[in-house]
Amino acid sequence: MVRDQSTKEPRRRTEPLVPRLRSVRASGSTVTLVVRARPGQTLDQLEAGVPGLAATMDALSFRCSAHRGSTSTLLVELVMHDALRDPRDGTIPDAPTTDQPGRLVRLGRRDVGGTWTLTVAGRHTLVAGCSGAGKGSVLWGLVAGLAPLVPSDTVRLWGIDLKHGVELRMGRALFATVADTGPDAIAVLTALLDVAETRGRAMAGQVRAHTPTPGDPLHVLVVDELADLVAYSDRETRMEATRLLARLLTKGRALGVVVAAFVQDPRKDVVTMRNLFTQRVALRLLSDQETAMVLGDGAARTAPAHRISPTAPGTAWVVDDEGASDRVRADYWPDPVIRDLAARYPCRVHVDPTPTVPADEDGSDRSSAQHGPRLHAVPAAPPERAPRPRRPRSPRAPRTRATATATTGSAETSAER
Repeated sequence: MVRDQSTKEPRRRTEPLVPRLRSVRASGSTVTLVVRARPGQTLDQLEAGVPGLAATMDALSFRCSAHRGSTSTLLVELVMHDALRDPRDGTIPDAPTTDQPGRLVRLGRRDVGGTWTLTVAGRHTLVAGCSGAGKGSVLWGLVAGLAPLVPSDTVRLWGIDLKHGVELRMGRALFATVADTGPDAIAVLTALLDVAETRGRAMAGQVRAHTPTPGDPLHVLVVDELADLVAYSDRETRMEATRLLARLLTKGRALGVVVAAFVQDPRKDVVTMRNLFTQRVALRLLSDQETAMVLGDGAARTAPAHRISPTAPGTAWVVDDEGASDRVRADYWPDPVIRDLAARYPCRVHVDPTPTVPADEDGSDRSSAQHGPRLHAVPAAPPERAPRPRRPRSPRAPRTRATATATTGSAETSAER
């Protein structure tokens, strides 16, 4: 028996579940949407549709996060106008930005409005960007934010710059030391690891996080071009620097010894300890793979650092602790402003980065490779005083004829005698 196909009921078309739009608010260059999921939908499904929504509304960038910690409501911010288009020069701070040293350092602007701040204390920071992306703007913005605390030795800056010190020596007076050779860099890392070890023993059973005070500072190591140290130097320097830096990144954060490193190539074979940095800033990168390497999986969609324009150096994407992305731009620091900053807030404690070799009891030198280099703190040299101007001498009075005659007569009398 053949069943009549015409008696079948037509299939029902399943309509897609459309999320519920709770509210829309426009403020400045940003449109904020609050979207609630329908039954059976998840926040991940809502987030997957945000790029299409942003493209439909011709938004420059977007970010999304759970609304007030909800598991069913999504907060979507669409940036409709580029507030970061025009560059802005940095200004020398008159005082620390917060009462907690290194807690928040002002670096620039956010595209949704407001100030871009970065936490330095208790964080290891990795800043990645290709050549010309504006790493110097982030570097000097970070240093400038800490500078008011340098003269009191509440913050002590250490530098490693293996490109002949071209970048960091522009503000040399701010740093306790700047290492521009491989052996000096190893000496700096060894000294900072000694600081961490000493503090760890003193803090054990007392406190779990170091609080900077004058004379017991927050130590901040600034490394310009990390790859020169851990990837492109000679084999011995590369291996020892990688070992020391990995140990410092592992144990120094709670002990008041933090690292801020800057690199062009963020690949794993270049920066092997990339995952030990607790916060990262992605300036302009060359591919979506590099964006994922720096900011994490999925960041190429929500924080496309590889799409930053080459005409906007200092522009970057950051991802906060809650996973929300933010587009920011650091202020630019001209060379004269950096020199003025260093002159206003000089470091009072200088460190000699020359490795020393201790001697045995019999007077013979021991190998520095076995015992490691050490640094010697020396007091800062007082500023040289300008020489006191000499008083101009009055012109000598001309000799009279009578005086000349008397002198001649005296000479003749002496000759007769």
